[in-house]
Amino acid sequence: MKTRFFALAGCLMISMSAAALVPASLFQNGMVLQRDRVVPVWGQADPGAEVKVEFAGQSKTATADAAGRWMLRLDALATNAEGQMLKMTSGTEVVEVADVLVGEVWLGSGQSNMQWSIAQSRQEDQDLAASGEVPMMRLFQVPLKVHHARQDRVDAKWVPATPENARGFSAVAYFFGRRLAEELKVPVGIIHSSWGGSRIEPWWAEEGLEGMPELADLRERRLQRSPGFPEYDRKFREFVNATRTWSEQAAAAMDRGLTAPEMPAMPERLNLGHNQETGTYQAMIHPLAPYALRGFIWYQGESNNGEGMAYEAKMRALIRGWRMKFESPEAPFYFVQLAPFNYGDARAGTLPEIWWAQQETLKFPHTGMAVTNDIGNVGDIHPRNKSEVGRRLSLWALADVYGRDLVKSGPLYAGYKVIDQGVAIRFDHVGGGLAARDGKALSHFEIAGADGQFHPANAEIREDRWILLSSPQVPKPDRARFAWSQSAEPNLMNREGLPAAAFHTHWPVDPTLGTKVSGGKPHQSSHPNAHNWDNGLTDGVWADRNPGCYATSEAAGFPKSATVDLGEVMEIHVVIYGTPNIGSTKTVAIEISADGKEFREIGRHDFPNKKAARHTLRFDPTKARFVRAVFLGNHPAQDGFSPNFGFLSEIEVYAP
Repeated sequence: MKTRFFALAGCLMISMSAAALVPASLFQNGMVLQRDRVVPVWGQADPGAEVKVEFAGQSKTATADAAGRWMLRLDALATNAEGQMLKMTSGTEVVEVADVLVGEVWLGSGQSNMQWSIAQSRQEDQDLAASGEVPMMRLFQVPLKVHHARQDRVDAKWVPATPENARGFSAVAYFFGRRLAEELKVPVGIIHSSWGGSRIEPWWAEEGLEGMPELADLRERRLQRSPGFPEYDRKFREFVNATRTWSEQAAAAMDRGLTAPEMPAMPERLNLGHNQETGTYQAMIHPLAPYALRGFIWYQGESNNGEGMAYEAKMRALIRGWRMKFESPEAPFYFVQLAPFNYGDARAGTLPEIWWAQQETLKFPHTGMAVTNDIGNVGDIHPRNKSEVGRRLSLWALADVYGRDLVKSGPLYAGYKVIDQGVAIRFDHVGGGLAARDGKALSHFEIAGADGQFHPANAEIREDRWILLSSPQVPKPDRARFAWSQSAEPNLMNREGLPAAAFHTHWPVDPTLGTKVSGGKPHQSSHPNAHNWDNGLTDGVWADRNPGCYATSEAAGFPKSATVDLGEVMEIHVVIYGTPNIGSTKTVAIEISADGKEFREIGRHDFPNKKAARHTLRFDPTKARFVRAVFLGNHPAQDGFSPNFGFLSEIEVYAP
């Protein structure tokens, strides 16, 4: 009988080439298994071979499929801080994984602020991590890699949380795990898989987009370009067959002294890269699934800044997909709200918008958000105080997962009402009551009238939960906002010291507008764009470039149009539409129709040259299904884009 042990380096102690039985990458010496839930165990073996796994008094078997893949599931395990042996057997082969603990397992991911190591953090954090090993805590660092196809393995290993091993590990993930280990007194395993500068899209499991109407078109385009899915594989098989035929034809042509015909084009794939459309999930997350774990922590968004509420849908897609692939539909997902940072005047309003998108993600079940607007650095996109970020994430876990009686969040906006004295704001998560961090007057509150012109407001705490806002410059206020600036570092907190998050009572939807009914709805172009700018008209992103910005073709002549189909006849009363800061679009009319045949114009607007702008059309409630934007004329060419393009950043349609 051949017996092999998985060493801490993740390699077999004797020749791997002779091994048919190979467990998945996470099953190594020093691993931590999740307690109190079913534990999948999987790997590779000879096709058709039976594999037996023995652990903690259990014995389970599985049979490898035609590709040699096998999986079984251990029954829920009890906490165990003493290292045990996990034994796998197939025929004469035995693999033994030593020093296996049972406790809590979490996965941390995101971009640079999650990747940021202890060695890069502030000195206080470095000193704390250097003070000694965290008993019973193990770390697993996934290396940077991208791939078009879903991978089975990662080259990583479990290591104890010693000062030496922790120094290069994610600081946020380390301090999150350290707090859990200290509070729970059980083994903790932290898996870290993040990449600086990454967008959210390459971290998606495509399954997460299914059933989301606002992402339906995007999902279909992605599946058509994703290896491993039938929509792509069908086209690839056709390409293989065409290539085989071409090979014969090319050889025959060359034998006759002729030029070979052009080779068939390979099916288009999603753009590969950590800051592109695909790749990090395939190489850095999929090999880990469906490892049993408790939940996820996430710190990302800087690379998607500028997408506004579209980021909320992207977050839901990420969460849904990961929960599916890790077979844990209610796994907690805790994330960090971005810290204040000066992105420049051109992007001054984008950070508050993504803050709100992140806060709206809290409506998705089993999520939590750590607010960081008091520990950021407006001059550095990488704030150095990572231990406090990890602690704030751990508060959500300790309260919601582990039942600790504590305050897990700072004050979050819960509603407003206009009263005689001004505007009253109500907060949730007030803990022991609202307070000012520095003992001074509350900062960064503003109010405005119906004209939307905001002025600084006096803010008074009422009954520990309400803030009353007023300003002599706004005699008839009807809206308010707080910390609505990329550089805002407000002083409102609860008495537990956790900061309040930014809000805007009239963004993204003015309550007077009603319900947006156009989000993600399809459209038909009279002159479709051939440069991949035919999307983005109703995606919720007011963008200046594709894919969030829409354009017609550059064919000569006007009018041109884009018609949004709301799906059914309904009453509408507001249409908001706008142009980007590129192109030459000037006059755009809006027409509506109930049947798609007879349209009537409800208004038109001349947009300025060389400037992004929006226009709001308000009208009496009218039944319609189709809303058409008609491009009637342009300014002279202002940039490298042909003046024959018709550009729109977005169309929003509202029902009363």
